[in-house]
Amino acid sequence: MSKFRHWATRTHSIPLFQKEKSRTHIAVPIWKLATKGSLKSIYSPRAFSRINNFVQFLSFPRSGHSLIGSLLDAHPNAIVSHELDAMGLIHKGVPQAPIYGLIENNSKTFTQHGRFWNGFSYKVENQPHGFSDSLTVIGDKKGDWAVRWFDKNPELITQLRKTIKNNIRWVLVTRNPLDNIATLSLRKNRTYDEVRIQHKSGDTFAAELKSRQESGKIAASVRDDMIADYRLLCDTISKMQHELAEEEVLHVVYEDFCKDPNKGLSTICKFLNIEPSTDYLKNCSSKITTSLHKSRQRVSWSPSQIAEVKDITQSHDFLNCYLNDMDIK
Repeated sequence: MSKFRHWATRTHSIPLFQKEKSRTHIAVPIWKLATKGSLKSIYSPRAFSRINNFVQFLSFPRSGHSLIGSLLDAHPNAIVSHELDAMGLIHKGVPQAPIYGLIENNSKTFTQHGRFWNGFSYKVENQPHGFSDSLTVIGDKKGDWAVRWFDKNPELITQLRKTIKNNIRWVLVTRNPLDNIATLSLRKNRTYDEVRIQHKSGDTFAAELKSRQESGKIAASVRDDMIADYRLLCDTISKMQHELAEEEVLHVVYEDFCKDPNKGLSTICKFLNIEPSTDYLKNCSSKITTSLHKSRQRVSWSPSQIAEVKDITQSHDFLNCYLNDMDIK
């Protein structure tokens, strides 16, 4: 009874899917989400009976893990929710069955709305998003909040292991810290996302972005608070790694993934014990841009800010691969 009284006073933020306009979240009472997820699992008990692995992304906002999560969701043996924040549900005491039901419902609803988020569609054509007759992998891609919840609750991984009865696997996605922090600065007040949704072509977007930066509506220089937030996430990930076994974590370097998506996807599938078919790899690869724009060039940097980012990069093993790419130009 105490759990239900606890849920009655708490909410959980979930994505509000609105087709091409999708970009916001809404707060929903925990008891409503738990009830919805429980009913979903009760009405389709066989759907989750063959799950072997629960996968949780471990990452930074604006790092590319939304795309990788959606590509994984496109696999016929996997369902990965978008922005559900499963670790937040774990933190708030929601059991496995309703969480699995909510993950499936999230994926299906996201698909029904074209899998749009911040102006980009993550839908992979000719792949079964949100539906699986042979589901063996289930999970959530809300990687930055998985880190933030651990920062708030150091017992979270222990709580996760008590809640989830399947194997737990973590996918750590990194992007060059300079580009990651630049994008965080650009998108701080969400105006950047509005511009991205309204102006999709490269030239039009670039012109409108410059105009908004000149008016002060979008950051024209790197924000110190975003560097500090990035450092906090890095420090927390390092703490989490001390509690995770080596075989539980896969590090995906986003730049390498985009250069060779077939290899990257095959590695992730092997990690999760699912088979990537030729058609699956082909369909997913069509969503990936191999040449990434360097967001670091869209904002100005002070020498002290560059030095601080270099210090962060040197301080964490999972970022050391970027030490030779610390130039702004």
